[in-house]
Amino acid sequence: MPNYVMIMVGASPAGDWEPYIDHLLQSGLFRGGSTLGNGMVLTKGSPQQTCEVNGFMRFEAANIHEVRQLIQGNPHYEAGGRIELLEEIPD
Repeated sequence: MPNYVMIMVGASPAGDWEPYIDHLLQSGLFRGGSTLGNGMVLTKGSPQQTCEVNGFMRFEAANIHEVRQLIQGNPHYEAGGRIELLEEIPD
């Protein structure tokens, strides 16, 4: 099955993540993730910018639509934060 990454972009709101993570674990598709700290965006010839990615989660699912169904209840998404879903391309 393909792997997918859910990237959370923008300020991370305070929220109760425990019920959401429990829901993901029950789905059987969740493969882990992490909160990310301060970072930077570097582009040759441009000034340094602050990175807005604050966390990611990995999933193994039949298709991206299966992962899309798991966004509901994500505290970042529910607070209006941006979520990006990407398929991992195997080497």
